[in-house]
Amino acid sequence: MGNAREVQRNFGMRAAAYRQSRTHGNRADLERMLKLLAPDRNAVALDVATGGGHTACALAPYVKSVTAIDITPEMLREAAVNAGTLGLNNISFQACDVHNLPFADGQFDLVACRLAAHHFYDIKKALQEMCRVLKKGGKLYILDCSVCDGEEAEREINRMEKIRDSSHYRSYSPRQWLALLGELPLVLGEHRLMQQQYDLPEWFERMGTGPAEQREIFRILQNLSPACRALYPFGEDFIATYRFECVAVKC
Repeated sequence: MGNAREVQRNFGMRAAAYRQSRTHGNRADLERMLKLLAPDRNAVALDVATGGGHTACALAPYVKSVTAIDITPEMLREAAVNAGTLGLNNISFQACDVHNLPFADGQFDLVACRLAAHHFYDIKKALQEMCRVLKKGGKLYILDCSVCDGEEAEREINRMEKIRDSSHYRSYSPRQWLALLGELPLVLGEHRLMQQQYDLPEWFERMGTGPAEQREIFRILQNLSPACRALYPFGEDFIATYRFECVAVKC
């Protein structure tokens, strides 16, 4: 539970920045999610760890209702501001923890979780809960920070992420995601690892990463093996990063 408190502390003080984040509100990402989910007008959706509300607000025009949850009250307030600005009135906001969802089995047609799973302190329990509240035939969508397959990347990139954000728990590689999802009553559909790029000034500023921490992050990158470093090009103002995206159907 310590990680939950870290999440609340770190994100409570930065909630407004996350509502305004270009990364979390990226229109192309949200449109790709909508294409993968193909939401039905009568669908009831759950947005897990809504943050600034971008996922809930993207889904709302295409479904009957969205329940947006987060463990950080300040984030829920920012998400509500986002929804209000867009004139969306079919989103309800609720403070709760993904590890213990207060919803009935099979309550939702769609469950989405974007850019949050790396904060969950028990990913297996979180995924079990998301799957439990999903209807048979319902769709689960996940987009999250990821790392390349392999012991070095899985270890060192997570170490780097933890230095930047103390509430970071773990980013999972594709092989790890496939193993986790394979333990659940799900049929995996489209899935991919996507390379992207962080704008380092913005990435550091969003979490208030200090100069000493920034130097340590560059030291980790510089000391990667040649093979691993080739997967993670970086410069003074950018770093390569990866995301894992998938959609699965509950069977």
